[in-house]
Amino acid sequence: MRPFPPIIATLVLIVALPLFQLGCSSPPEMVLESDIPNVQGLEPIITRDIQRSGQQVDTVEVLYRGDITATQKNVQATRDRFDDAGWSFISQQARGNTTVLNFAKDTRTARVEIALNQIEPMMSAAVLQVRPASDATFSTAPSTSIPLALPTTSQSDLLEGFAPPPNK
Repeated sequence: MRPFPPIIATLVLIVALPLFQLGCSSPPEMVLESDIPNVQGLEPIITRDIQRSGQQVDTVEVLYRGDITATQKNVQATRDRFDDAGWSFISQQARGNTTVLNFAKDTRTARVEIALNQIEPMMSAAVLQVRPASDATFSTAPSTSIPLALPTTSQSDLLEGFAPPPNK
């Protein structure tokens, strides 16, 4: 009397497979189905200040959280994503545990600030800001108003890819 266990096992697989796939989904590669790539390896948690011109996103700010274990790989992968989407690389600055990437495309600029959380790398953060190139409030320097990171400790504790804080 064992005809039912194979049927039960099949039903369990049918029910469990979609749930497993849902839990393993990866974040979208682009912001709002546009030409703006998401930050590599981080999950977008807040998208705000969206302005569009037709299908193009002209202004947006996206906040991210996630695990950064290989900072140079994360920064390079983000640069590669923007390059693949047709954005021109402008500059990269590193200070302490924060790296800022600047890009331009058409009449827009993009600023990506990636901050490593040294205490809890799984809670590292990033901010992506896209603005019109004529927007005077757009800054290419590391932000002082967005608290993404904890204060750095010593230079020996910094992970690869981030510059030490300036001496005071």
